[in-house]
Amino acid sequence: MINKNYFLLWSGKIISEIGDKFYAIAMAWWILMKTNSPAAMGAFMAASMLPQLIIGIFSGPLIDRWNRRSILVVSDLLRGLLIFGVFLLSRFEILEIWHVIASAAAVSMATAFFDPSVQAVIPEIVEAEKLPKANALNQLVEGICMVIGPILGAAAVSFLGYASVFLINGISYLAAAIFEALMTVNPTNRTSAEGNLWMEIKDGFRFVMSQKRVAVIIATIGIAHFFIGGVTVAIPFLAKGLAGDGVRNLGNLEMAMGIGLLLGSLYFSIKSKSRLKDQYLFWIMTGVGSCLFGIGMVQLLRVNAVIPYMGILLFLGVAIVNASVFWQSLLQTNTPNQIAGRIFSVSSLVGNVSLPIAYGLFGMILNYQPLWVLMITSGIALAAISTVFRIFYENLGEKKLKMEFE
Repeated sequence: MINKNYFLLWSGKIISEIGDKFYAIAMAWWILMKTNSPAAMGAFMAASMLPQLIIGIFSGPLIDRWNRRSILVVSDLLRGLLIFGVFLLSRFEILEIWHVIASAAAVSMATAFFDPSVQAVIPEIVEAEKLPKANALNQLVEGICMVIGPILGAAAVSFLGYASVFLINGISYLAAAIFEALMTVNPTNRTSAEGNLWMEIKDGFRFVMSQKRVAVIIATIGIAHFFIGGVTVAIPFLAKGLAGDGVRNLGNLEMAMGIGLLLGSLYFSIKSKSRLKDQYLFWIMTGVGSCLFGIGMVQLLRVNAVIPYMGILLFLGVAIVNASVFWQSLLQTNTPNQIAGRIFSVSSLVGNVSLPIAYGLFGMILNYQPLWVLMITSGIALAAISTVFRIFYENLGEKKLKMEFE
């Protein structure tokens, strides 16, 4: 592990995210059994996302004003207490759908402060040359949780029941807060607490627009989230059309992508003495487009076995990890730490807005076009956009950044 402080951050994150996976499985089934209503499920998903989008605009300047370790601790404490409240309501059999939606909205508000703070605090506890490795280890958490979280979560619901799983998630947040409280953070100069909040928000956007490389990186984040969101919509339809049991196919496909995330993260977390140029980000996005194109071509050839698609999704998971490590490291390196909260809030906002747009648009398109058309078109479009962005980025005439793994 990179150092003690990063180990504490990483340990808390993996504990809370595994708890989140447990909670997501349990809550999805609870809503289904309680209401059997797609509208209720949609309301829960909206409540889990919309507050984070709205508050994310204002959280950046506050993250730059306040102690980021304290933000992490308080955010996890609040999330833990909220989920503990859901546990108590469930334990006494008085939990209602409005309780679930309200708690989801409140958790989303806390997450609007937590997620950008994690990215902003990493440069305060990790040396600049070790940022790519730190971000790779951060992505390793995503891979581990994506592979084992749903499996263990489903088993926990079956053997322990809903209330116990809710309690596990609440405890996981409180445990993460303890780890974060033990960190030692050396903050750089921050914005004055007496500053004008609206002006600070504008300063963040002004910095992005004035630093064209940063603007291109953030635009790439939005494009990537859009097309990966399209894959998320398409995978259940893909699983349903393949030979064998549709639910099992879905689990295998998602597991394959999770394994790709895990392997890619593990590779980068142990890699040493490798130089990474910033334009590689755009080559990786071209690789993501190639994976989408591959899914479409295999569909066009009417291959109904799940194994070929699992192989493509495994490579897609590796490519997603590569892209994520690059963009996080590039933003951290190209952004003054005193405004990092605002910049990562902007990048989170762009990514999070792209996802619901993709969900709606790709869902509608699948009503009228076969999956292979959508995947082939998406793959070609993403590869073309990535190439244009790369050429534009390389012609900006600014000093190229090189990162190195130790």
